[in-house]
Amino acid sequence: MCPRSILRNLMLAAACCGIGTVDAQDMGAIGKEKKPVRINGSFSLMGGPYFFSGDGTPRNEPWWWNSSGSVTLGIYGWQVPVSFNVGSQQRSWTQPFNRYGMSPYYKWIKLHAGYRSIRFNPYTMAGVQFLGGGVELEPKGFRFAAFYGRFNKPVAQDTLAAIAPRPAYERTGYGVKIGVGNRRNFFDLMFFRAQDDTTSIPSVIGGGLANAPKQNVAIGASSRLVIAKRITWQFDLGASAMNEDLRAPELFGDDVPSPVRSVFNPRLGTRLLFAGSTSLTYAYRRVTVRAEVKQVDPDYRTLGAYYQAADLRAITVAPSVRLFRNKLRISGSYGRQQDNLSKRKLATSVRQIGSAGVSWNPSRSYGADLSYSNYGIAQEAGLQVLNDTFRVAQVNRSFTLTQRYMRTNTHRTFTITLTGGLQQLQDLNPYSTFAAAENQVLYGNLYASRIRTSDNLSVSGGVNFSRNQTALGTNMLVGPSLGVGRTMAKQKLTASLNGAWNAAMQDGRSAGNTINASANMQYRLSQVHRFQFTVNALFNSTTFVTAHQFTEVRVLAGYVFVFQPKM
Repeated sequence: MCPRSILRNLMLAAACCGIGTVDAQDMGAIGKEKKPVRINGSFSLMGGPYFFSGDGTPRNEPWWWNSSGSVTLGIYGWQVPVSFNVGSQQRSWTQPFNRYGMSPYYKWIKLHAGYRSIRFNPYTMAGVQFLGGGVELEPKGFRFAAFYGRFNKPVAQDTLAAIAPRPAYERTGYGVKIGVGNRRNFFDLMFFRAQDDTTSIPSVIGGGLANAPKQNVAIGASSRLVIAKRITWQFDLGASAMNEDLRAPELFGDDVPSPVRSVFNPRLGTRLLFAGSTSLTYAYRRVTVRAEVKQVDPDYRTLGAYYQAADLRAITVAPSVRLFRNKLRISGSYGRQQDNLSKRKLATSVRQIGSAGVSWNPSRSYGADLSYSNYGIAQEAGLQVLNDTFRVAQVNRSFTLTQRYMRTNTHRTFTITLTGGLQQLQDLNPYSTFAAAENQVLYGNLYASRIRTSDNLSVSGGVNFSRNQTALGTNMLVGPSLGVGRTMAKQKLTASLNGAWNAAMQDGRSAGNTINASANMQYRLSQVHRFQFTVNALFNSTTFVTAHQFTEVRVLAGYVFVFQPKM
């Protein structure tokens, strides 16, 4: 089958699969597009032999081949991608957007239909996907959003299946947000409700509360206010009431007003929890200081968020300054975080978080970046006194320095980069049994490249170094790398050679070496047709791996068809 036939079939498959989930579409652009329908994609067929000798088991089959392709159909800005991958070791067909949906908008009106997601704030509705509809309105000075849809499809329990799917009740929900202001200054109030349908599937046997039908109501508030010329105040608040099991007995009494019972019926085990974060930012010319406080109750949860970090209280201060016409930037942050807010855990974990960074760019040719971070964790007594032998007290430090120098003119471009760093995990408890987890990684890299404009000749090389020190010993790798490439035949032929050698050391003694080499060539017959040829070789004799010594060579040759419409 010719490449054009394959591409035509893929286009037909994309049309049969239906329109997929797409980004918001500007209805005002309809009729203004020069080409309202666009199709682009690619197809490739690669294959070749694989040779292996030495210890261990070959990592590939003696003959390897692979065919892959992708097509993207665009209709007035909608993007519908379809792809496939077929080979000697895998089979796959992918239509990433088989959950279809769209969000057309015109000026301040946006509509949602199909599989969509809306975000209110982190503690109410935080982007969980639903199948349904919604609307967002933002005329001048007013903000409104509402949606309704299905979050989960019903999945019945199947205890006889080889791989039993996790049972799920059908879950539907809705939400409303109303507010005033604009993106710079606003105040929003929001309401979210979701509930499982207990009749959507037969009763689930076992599984505890994880598989029980649930009901959730969450309310929240969010705001961003410029309270002074240089001060901005932001906050997100949330309160969530959760029925973990709708089969539990209802709670009757006069404490719950009737309007509340119309949307939420408290049951045995119902919990009302709170969460919130607020920050204050001061910005004046070249100085910015941001302070943030965050607290989330233990077990806080909303069915409108995929994940919520709970049981924490955190305070963070982050200053930054720009000097010398933005050539020098200095930033940093320090924070303290702890859990066990309800004092129910046996121990309280306290984290000290600090970081600093300096970026210096005195000219277009030279620049340097320096960063440092220090993350510490320690345990304090909770419900019981901690034994010093098992008390966690660790610190994770990181230090990185990068320097770069570049010179360019009409004849050549020269670049050199030097990077070095240190990462360290240290146990601060002298009685700890976790000392074996300590490690220290020291690494460095020097890389240089030179490109000659007259004949597109590029030469690059460098030196790599890394040392990993643990309680089990010290491993080190060091060695050079070299590469050369050139574009020839009126920019149609590109060829390159690359190689790297690394010597291994273990506890100060030689532990073998590795050699990597590759040769690549690509010939562009036209804008559509390309041919590729690649040879990769690896020789390993290090004792770091189970197979102490082996050699493998992979040869690949293939054809690439690229379809790109003209603008």
